[in-house]
Amino acid sequence: MVDKLARLTADERSDFVAYLDGELTENQTQNIERMLAQNEVARHDLESLATVWELLDTLPKTKAPEDFAQKTIATLKMSEQERSFTDEPWFQQATVLAAHAVAWVAVLAVGLAGYLGARSYPPAEADLLIQNYELLNELDRYREIRSVDFLKRLQSSPEWMKQNTTTE
Repeated sequence: MVDKLARLTADERSDFVAYLDGELTENQTQNIERMLAQNEVARHDLESLATVWELLDTLPKTKAPEDFAQKTIATLKMSEQERSFTDEPWFQQATVLAAHAVAWVAVLAVGLAGYLGARSYPPAEADLLIQNYELLNELDRYREIRSVDFLKRLQSSPEWMKQNTTTE
């Protein structure tokens, strides 16, 4: 025997709607009537549903607009159409992530360029020494010369001319 206060499942309640509409088979109808005879909760639920059904009949009937069917079919066709992958949430998230990645790469590139630029300007003392190595290597000889006049006299001397012509 069924418990008089047993709760009903969603399927049993949905069968009540079909029962009130007369859409059940003979066997299903007998099962519902047997449940109603044994279960007080089921009777109460069916009575409530029947009352609501009667109240729905008292509501004014509205007529759908003439283009209702066309609009509904057009809406269904639009929903059936394949969405572009650019409309998908994953694509939009990927676009945002790609934009962030590009921004970070740009920030890193600008930072690296700034670092390299600042590192070479002004030139470090060691860089100047490396650039002027040949001059510095011969610095002791250049100190012996002392003036430009001496170099001009040396260049015009016959010994200098003789030495340059033999080496060429």
